[in-house]
Amino acid sequence: MIQVRKEKCIGCLACIRVCPFTVLTEEEGRPRLREGKVCLKCMHCAAACPERAITFDGKEAVLHEPLPVLPEGFPEALESHIMTRRSYRHFKKEAPDREVVRRALDVASWAPSAKNQHPAKWIVIDSEDVIERIMEYIVENVKETGTSPEIVSELKEEHNNVVMGNAPMLILCYGRNNAINSPADTAIAMTTAELALQARGIGTCWAGYLTRFCNSIERIRSLLPELPENNSFYGAFMVGYPQGETYHHIPERLKRADIQWV
Repeated sequence: MIQVRKEKCIGCLACIRVCPFTVLTEEEGRPRLREGKVCLKCMHCAAACPERAITFDGKEAVLHEPLPVLPEGFPEALESHIMTRRSYRHFKKEAPDREVVRRALDVASWAPSAKNQHPAKWIVIDSEDVIERIMEYIVENVKETGTSPEIVSELKEEHNNVVMGNAPMLILCYGRNNAINSPADTAIAMTTAELALQARGIGTCWAGYLTRFCNSIERIRSLLPELPENNSFYGAFMVGYPQGETYHHIPERLKRADIQWV
């Protein structure tokens, strides 16, 4: 639970103004917790406090680093980064550095989430043997069930792996099925992580086939850490340093934003 350090509080009441569920109220010019209110643990109050007077469970509720100042031209640079993002399917053999990947997934912890639940959790696979076995199980499943036969035909006739390209790393995102909005929350977290990865020169591609088969093929699940009860995979990435793909232009979008103003 949040606590207000009285010796540091200056009574600006900024914490009260930003609390989304009126957990805080004013008493004698200082904030106090209201009984019967549920704190979302979003730390808006701590972020708005100029004196770092708010803690959570006795620990600091904000990062030690000072608030960064965005550089001039950042809005334009952000737009350019989003528009030049591409889906990569051809990669160099070596897998990306684990620490760089860990940092991108950690940054995704700051992505928006319904009621601050943040259900997104990650499994990162950079074992060549595990990746090969996953693909073997998928091919066997397609042959047995007739599901998505294009996977086998593309692989056999064109040497084109539409499931995972030749990615040296796969990232799986899973979450609780009973969270408020796991489909949206995991997608937002993945989008945030992808932008962070591509900003570091690491190529990604959303892997829809892989997501589906990880949920449906039990043998694939046996290769991975066991998911908690009532959890499912909600998304997956192919990941690696791009090779043989260079883009010189931003592609046109045949469907642009459909906006109505009221």
